[in-house]
Amino acid sequence: FPLIQQFQTQNEPAYCGLATLSMALNALGVDPGRSWKGVWRWYDESLLDCCKDLAAVQTEGIDLEDFVCLATCNALEPAAIRA
Repeated sequence: FPLIQQFQTQNEPAYCGLATLSMALNALGVDPGRSWKGVWRWYDESLLDCCKDLAAVQTEGIDLEDFVCLATCNALEPAAIRA
């Protein structure tokens, strides 16, 4: 159950996508390549800033394309499939 061990609540109301992705990245054991706090190399919403400015995410949230972009620039190979 690696996913439940990484459960976190979102830091901002519009960060639901970022919190979901950071939980998945941590559960998959992906190394963020930089420190979160101190020596901790752990994903947090604040590290997911490669595709959209966090200030914009805080007011607008992210859509599926943003989610895929963030996953891609954080070492995943996502496939967006709309049902």
